[in-house]
Amino acid sequence: MAGLVSRLADRGHAVTLISLDDGQSDRHTVSETVARRPLDVMSTVDRWVPTFQRLARLRRAVGSNAFDVVLSFCDATNVLVLLATRGDRSAPPIVVSERSDPAFQSLGRLKEFLRNRLYGRASRVVCLSDEVATTLHHRTGVNPIVIPSAVDPVSESRDLQSRASQHDGERLTIIAAGRLEHEKGFDRLLNALGHLNRTDGIADWHLEILGEGSQRDRLVDLAASQGVADHVTFRGWVRPIQPSLLSSDLFVLPSRYEGFPSAMLEAMACGVAVVAVDAGGGVRAAIEHNDNGWLVENNEAALAAGIAHLVRNPTLRSRLASNASRISDRYSWDTMVDAYEQVLVDAYRKSPTAR
Repeated sequence: MAGLVSRLADRGHAVTLISLDDGQSDRHTVSETVARRPLDVMSTVDRWVPTFQRLARLRRAVGSNAFDVVLSFCDATNVLVLLATRGDRSAPPIVVSERSDPAFQSLGRLKEFLRNRLYGRASRVVCLSDEVATTLHHRTGVNPIVIPSAVDPVSESRDLQSRASQHDGERLTIIAAGRLEHEKGFDRLLNALGHLNRTDGIADWHLEILGEGSQRDRLVDLAASQGVADHVTFRGWVRPIQPSLLSSDLFVLPSRYEGFPSAMLEAMACGVAVVAVDAGGGVRAAIEHNDNGWLVENNEAALAAGIAHLVRNPTLRSRLASNASRISDRYSWDTMVDAYEQVLVDAYRKSPTAR
């Protein structure tokens, strides 16, 4: 969202970013031209914030008559925003953007029920892929607008042939990135690499995991139990990510399910060969198997086999990487911002609150 709101502000729109947190822990840079309004209503280990308090703060913030249109990002937040503005005839039109795949990611029984009932009240619903659009239509009755994520342009070039051929006995760098949570499948990646390390004798390798989350300690312990702790570095959140990608040889997406994996797109734009499990949604939209990436079945055995295949085939890695680098032409920021701008303008113009 940071890139989108910053670019909308750069186009001359008056943009305010309302967040549920305290605004002190941004992972992405937001343009100084974007106004900030942190509500500080996130529950933490030391503080519990009742849902009714979040709803009240959101209702006051969104219904302050200061906005022509509201764009909400992410499933649980979308439900809160639609609940907070329910029955408020003076509220601006609400556009919600679904960033996950509801076919795989459950919000829990109550929130699932609310999402299915409330999305129909939104002025527009945006999602990341045709597959997700079909799921949302079946569950909510809405006809979503598909707007894929964008990928940052690469600021420096990469010698693909050199990267692919330099590993005669040298260490190969594997990279994976994302939140360290169950759905992202980093446990499957460590299990796969542990299996390969014990049985397949793949070339010397090192895995860098970029990201943070509640599963970090468990994953560190898993790396040790798999005998690969010396081969794995947990680097935390790294921004910008491009320098790390440009110095790597293989990107792995082990997710159990995905909406539209931004880190994978960034790796492809940087000219890095990708092994990805068929996690649905945008993965299938972005990767053409054996052309710009290597797509495997959604299980540990297939993931391990895919990694081993690309590790042993530098020529294949080079070809996939070269083709992958064209992904930024398909998923440019201009295309994404144009699409969102049109959706927001249309929602405003067709709203009874339009001034």
